[in-house]
Amino acid sequence: MELTFLTPALLAISLLTNLTVEGFKKLLNGPGVFYSYNMMAAIVSMVLACGVSAAYIIMYDVAFSMKIGVQILVLVYLSFLTSTVGYDKVIQMIGQIQKGRSRNGKQ
Repeated sequence: MELTFLTPALLAISLLTNLTVEGFKKLLNGPGVFYSYNMMAAIVSMVLACGVSAAYIIMYDVAFSMKIGVQILVLVYLSFLTSTVGYDKVIQMIGQIQKGRSRNGKQ
């Protein structure tokens, strides 16, 4: 995989991950349903990264090698990071800061 493919692929994966997770949130939003947004985003991003990598290998008829394997792992890891350090993480951090202030008596 070339770097010219990795960066647009990472952008596409992060956008698709965010949209997919938001869709799952809407579908699973109900009383008594508990799940981790970060875990869901991590799983979706890893599945999408593997799918995009497989599509690239098939479309461009690339022979699988250790170099391609490492590049796929890097893409999966980076997509995991971009999906978990996003909107939900920022909202979670703000909530934790607010809880910390309320415990200390400062508002």
